[in-house]
Amino acid sequence: MPPVVSASATARQRRIFRSLWNIVNERYVYPDFNGYNWRAARAQITQRINAGMTDEQFYEVMRSLIVNLNDDHSQFLSPDEAKAEDAEYEGVGTYSGIGIVSAVNSERRYIYVLTVLPDSPAERSGIRPHDHVLEIDGQPTVDENGQSRSWLLRGEAGTPVTVRVRTPGQEPRIVELRRAEVTSVERIEHRLIANAGGDRRIGYLNIPSLFEANVLPRARAAIRELMKDGPLDGFILDLRTNGGGTYANLRGLLAFFTGGRVGEFVSRNGTTTPIRIRAAGIGNSQQVPLTVLISGATESFAEVLAGALQAAGRATLIGQSTAGNVEILLAHEFEDGSRLWLAEETFRLPDGLVWEGNGLTPDVLIPLGWDEYTEENDPVLAAALERFGLP
Repeated sequence: MPPVVSASATARQRRIFRSLWNIVNERYVYPDFNGYNWRAARAQITQRINAGMTDEQFYEVMRSLIVNLNDDHSQFLSPDEAKAEDAEYEGVGTYSGIGIVSAVNSERRYIYVLTVLPDSPAERSGIRPHDHVLEIDGQPTVDENGQSRSWLLRGEAGTPVTVRVRTPGQEPRIVELRRAEVTSVERIEHRLIANAGGDRRIGYLNIPSLFEANVLPRARAAIRELMKDGPLDGFILDLRTNGGGTYANLRGLLAFFTGGRVGEFVSRNGTTTPIRIRAAGIGNSQQVPLTVLISGATESFAEVLAGALQAAGRATLIGQSTAGNVEILLAHEFEDGSRLWLAEETFRLPDGLVWEGNGLTPDVLIPLGWDEYTEENDPVLAAALERFGLP
């Protein structure tokens, strides 16, 4: 039997869907909807709503609808998911799990660790970035379609979970953990790297995300710390695990290293919005030779950050080609608190270059992926240090 749904709930769902459909129809960056029959979806889903849906079923249908656009960027969030996103942005988001951010190697069928959250069960157990997670409670971490099953790591706080982990170049090991409430604030790492004589001083800054509201003040404080004893001879900005974030954080980070017009946003009707940056250097950050580390996990505004610095002649890019996913998302809020993030623009450099779908090409290619080395034998960082004259 179909679920019993009130008339008011059905009417609300119709209003939300009608608004969502119109927004996508009028503003989506790809006028062909990536080959998806957007007009046919309107009648099909309206019929399903009128037949009766719970809110949970409705939200799942909305999620699937936006996934069908197949841009790997746009998404629909239920009211609870939108609240969780807001909390994460404010740096107060929590969830119950082991505390890793992961990516998937579909070909080799495992997930691997991009970052380990501070004071998490994963950190306490010795799991580190670059590690492969092969099994979770005896189940594979990648399904038959090549999709991550990292959700198996989540669960009620205090419950046990056993993972089979392999550090690159080592034999697999079994790690037993207990899930805990984890704060989803990622670590911004910085350090000064100097040669034996101390006459070469290189700053290193790893920014794993541009999403959180406090990224800019944390990055600013890190750069000031690196500059406290005077100008640097080189600067390494590590964006290899950065999946992007907010426009405000992009602008703020660009301002530390460059200024002027760095590119423009372009809508599907050709309307352009120039991006002009007012330089806000710290120490010699506007002049210091700069190297940006990139990988296949570098996406969205992290790609824009790296590409704009490269195009401005400010940075050398080292690593692997980036994801090629630079559609610009805008948020749309609905009456029930749900949210649509929709790709409405793309980024274009001053010379007209757009790398959507192709990714940025590094100046120095290091063919090894993030999951093929460890922090101790990192060839991308080694190449950056060698460029600055450090062994």
